[in-house]
Amino acid sequence: MLRFVLRVRDLVHGTILFTEREQKIINHPFFQRLRQIRQNDVAFYVYPSINTSRFEHLLGTCRVAGMMAENLTKGGEKWEKYFRVLRKQTGIASPEEFIELCRLYALLHDVGHFPLSHLFERAVTKYVESRKPKVNEAEFIREWSGQSGFQKLHEAFGALLIERLTRDISLPGSLQGALERLMTEKNIPRTDPLSVVKAIVDSEVDADRIDFVRRDGILAGGEYGNFDVRRLCDSVFMEQDRWGWRIGYSEKAITSLEALLLDRYRSYAWIQFHHRVVAMKTLTRFLIVKALERGLITKEHFNPAELYEFALRDDVWLWNVLRSMEPGDETTGMIQRAVFYREKKNVLNLWKNRPAYHALRRQVEQSAGVRKFNYEPDEAYKMELGNHLGVRALMFFVEFKPKEEKTVPLYSERDKKLTGKDLADEDVSMLVAGLEKIWKGEPQEFIFLVGNDVTERAEELKQKWVAFTAQWVERGGGRQLSFPLLK
Repeated sequence: MLRFVLRVRDLVHGTILFTEREQKIINHPFFQRLRQIRQNDVAFYVYPSINTSRFEHLLGTCRVAGMMAENLTKGGEKWEKYFRVLRKQTGIASPEEFIELCRLYALLHDVGHFPLSHLFERAVTKYVESRKPKVNEAEFIREWSGQSGFQKLHEAFGALLIERLTRDISLPGSLQGALERLMTEKNIPRTDPLSVVKAIVDSEVDADRIDFVRRDGILAGGEYGNFDVRRLCDSVFMEQDRWGWRIGYSEKAITSLEALLLDRYRSYAWIQFHHRVVAMKTLTRFLIVKALERGLITKEHFNPAELYEFALRDDVWLWNVLRSMEPGDETTGMIQRAVFYREKKNVLNLWKNRPAYHALRRQVEQSAGVRKFNYEPDEAYKMELGNHLGVRALMFFVEFKPKEEKTVPLYSERDKKLTGKDLADEDVSMLVAGLEKIWKGEPQEFIFLVGNDVTERAEELKQKWVAFTAQWVERGGGRQLSFPLLK
């Protein structure tokens, strides 16, 4: 049995207990840095109470992962079979060590996040696209972190930081080796027993999502996020098939699973991609890119070898950089005033909700004679549009899938095996099966115009946008995803 030495009172899970090793990680400067890194970047501009930090989210994820892992150790013969393989391949010597490994991975899986979390990485993507000489994002990540094979900056830095962390807290060799593999290998094959640990923290239904969806729902006002966490943790089971190890969920928990995935969808639709939140994301991203271009933010600022300096590279530091940055041009000054002083007159969002989004798109489609069009996310369209309208055009493409390719196999507690059914099957859950179709009705992109008093000319600029975009489609813009109008 794990021995706990630290007690933390949490808004979502009540009292959370931590072991001595976990306490050392929590007290480490790398982890303490996460207290000042917001999980939901700039959502607090719209939801003042949603000040969730990566710090508290990871504490909660550790708690959930521990409950899920504990339930797996009660799996009788299937657990014993799995554990024999796990012990042979990793040296994990007891069920308690397995639970501890799951908790440690959950506690550390986001430790490499940069200030403002994913928003910083979105800015890096934009910066890399415009950088000369040209590099791709994987090369940029390697340049900043020294790590290869990563597509996300925070994951590369997580792998980098884990080396120092595990050395500083003196983990046993078996735990250290397994944890380093979990942090450095994005896709562990299902034949590997560590894939089970990976799935507990990173899958379609996992400890990470269970915590953040519930936490965000509560802090955004409590309208959602009220699914049964304990029920989900008690409903996870393990199975082995010819392809390897699988995590399944009891068919008795279908309603709780549906509630989680529906609330995750609502979390993104109402928080992450609320039109005002997207506006602040887009404007703040613009400022971060400017700071990167001007050398105000460099890889030298994020050197883990400088332990205490790196520990202060958080949201507070980033906001200070962006606030003190000289505008240098009129557009940047307008955007700084919009972000820091809520000056709204110079920033226009072309649509704020589903009806307005679809109404303007229909005008474009009718004018261009197509039944559907999409943008190719390049700079040419934005530059042309801005020049045509006499403003600066900014675009934000929504990246979200309410139902990913990963599956949620269902498990029969009576028959003690997977049922062969998946939660996304229409005859199992019409709700989950239909989430992707529902999501496509939401705005998939946002366009912002920045210029003097653009809000006073909103209707005029919207109609000019319709005319310009229709001509762009007719010229072949986005032609790979445009379809002729059916007569």
